[in-house]
Amino acid sequence: MACGLGLPDAEDCAADHWSPALDGRRERNGQWRANCPVLGCGALRSLEYDAPGKHVRWRSFCGEHDKDAVRPYLSALIGSCMPGGRRREPIDHDMLAALVLADLPPMTKFLRILQMAGLGTAEALDKLGVRRENRSRVIAGKTGRASPGMQKPKSLTSSPGMTRVESHGMQTCR
Repeated sequence: MACGLGLPDAEDCAADHWSPALDGRRERNGQWRANCPVLGCGALRSLEYDAPGKHVRWRSFCGEHDKDAVRPYLSALIGSCMPGGRRREPIDHDMLAALVLADLPPMTKFLRILQMAGLGTAEALDKLGVRRENRSRVIAGKTGRASPGMQKPKSLTSSPGMTRVESHGMQTCR
């Protein structure tokens, strides 16, 4: 799909979504031109866009703003039709409520919520700080104790008020 809103052709997306949002006009060479989308900028015909392939391609010829400065303003106007942008499906509120009420471990719930927000699984797990060895467990929604190799031994002499009895290796209070 060439368009974030469902049109199969980039040419249709440029004509039906980009042009009305930008007040763009088609020129004889098949390209469209619009004014600079940056608020307060009066550069006429400084934004050029066309549809040579699967996606709409755009260039900025504004003397005041480079392409990186124009991108956020253009993205706000175009939305999900912006090339290279993340395609976000609308969140189903009933599914979100069911997920919150589901009997899942907390990390699995957080993962599912981030996935609903449009993040990929690997990116969501990175944001949650899940280590590689625990990822499959979080994805599967398994609960329980970590494996013995994953448990960190706690120092027996680190807490104040505790002493270690060397003969039995046990802690007692002072």
